[in-house]
Amino acid sequence: MTGHDEWVDPASTRTEPADEAADATDWSLPDCPACGRPVWVVTVNGPSDATASPCGCSVPPGSLERE
Repeated sequence: MTGHDEWVDPASTRTEPADEAADATDWSLPDCPACGRPVWVVTVNGPSDATASPCGCSVPPGSLERE
């Protein structure tokens, strides 16, 4: 430490990952276009067939892409 540094108690500070520092409402899981439930992952089975999870609905590939 130099004479210009101020000591900070690590227990009194709170840090957040950079992604969480922004408003948490800026993102959400997309809804399944077939049933409306939140989709965590889409498995592409072919050029025109994909499965949304965890609901298991068939969805067109790319239908849940974000802009």
